[in-house]
Amino acid sequence: MEDRERLADTMLRDEMRRLNAHLPKKRQTVRELLSQESPSVPTVDGNRIVMKMAEIEELSRLLPEAIWDRVKLPLVVLRRTELGAGAFTLLGDSNEEYALSIVLKGFAGTLDEFKRAGKGPVVFYKPEISELLRRFHSLIVIGFGVSQDLAK
Repeated sequence: MEDRERLADTMLRDEMRRLNAHLPKKRQTVRELLSQESPSVPTVDGNRIVMKMAEIEELSRLLPEAIWDRVKLPLVVLRRTELGAGAFTLLGDSNEEYALSIVLKGFAGTLDEFKRAGKGPVVFYKPEISELLRRFHSLIVIGFGVSQDLAK
């Protein structure tokens, strides 16, 4: 029985790795990308994610310049079925959550105010992700997450 569980765990881990091979291997800050002629980052599977300068510039106009050195792109949102239908979380830190909360939820406070108000990871839902993809298609990558129970 234990061998079966280990085999199933290994198969699940390998499948998740295969499903997420398109994710960025390395991300860069908004400021770094603004300084590049052709902004792109490598993916886990050896390809490149090419980002549109116009989208990076539009995003930078929405964000306080103070966080341009903290927000890394592309933004990776993970589909999280265990959180409910159409639920996504952000793979990143509070800087990226703050940026998305400004863009999608209209948060108007400072980063410190956002951190103080935080109650764990921010959950984004399908209509918000659809809006994000419509506005910033080249800056968003969708991955597949697993519940903490399955990850163990």
